[in-house]
Amino acid sequence: MAKIKDDAVEKELQGAEAPAQAAPPKKSFLKVGLPVLLVQIVVAYFLASYVIVPMFIAKANAEPATEEKSDEAVPDDEKEETEDDSFGFIFLVEDIIVNPAESKGEQFVLVNIAFEVKEEDDIKRMEKREPLIRDMLIRIISSKPIDLLDGPDDKEALRLEIKENATPLLAEGHLKNVYFVNYIIQ
Repeated sequence: MAKIKDDAVEKELQGAEAPAQAAPPKKSFLKVGLPVLLVQIVVAYFLASYVIVPMFIAKANAEPATEEKSDEAVPDDEKEETEDDSFGFIFLVEDIIVNPAESKGEQFVLVNIAFEVKEEDDIKRMEKREPLIRDMLIRIISSKPIDLLDGPDDKEALRLEIKENATPLLAEGHLKNVYFVNYIIQ
């Protein structure tokens, strides 16, 4: 009986070892997975560098060319409107310091003003007329009391008045806008 038990145990051991031996050995990640992953990364890099990115660059370079061609087909009247949307040249008048009306010298206004003009030649004209422009700005700002200089609506009205008075210094339509770069009331 002991012999039968030993034979049965041997068969169980052999049966248990047999499936383990029959299964193919597992290939480790380092031997198979890592090289496959590296090949995929290299292929993705070359696809991105030599196929996908050049397509986007070609599209980006082609779009501005089509816009330039479309400008040529636009009538002159409409072309002027689109040109007005672009930003012009800036002439800056700095450090206009005045005592506002009715302040009795107790308060002052410091303003830096930028004039947006259409052409670069307009800047040269304004540089020649800078004393006239500064005088005009001093007269306009000093004629107003503080309560007409401190609110947002007051600033907009002042800006429009300055633009109206500066327009005759240039050719018609060459003064695009007036901006307050610095506006301090003390």
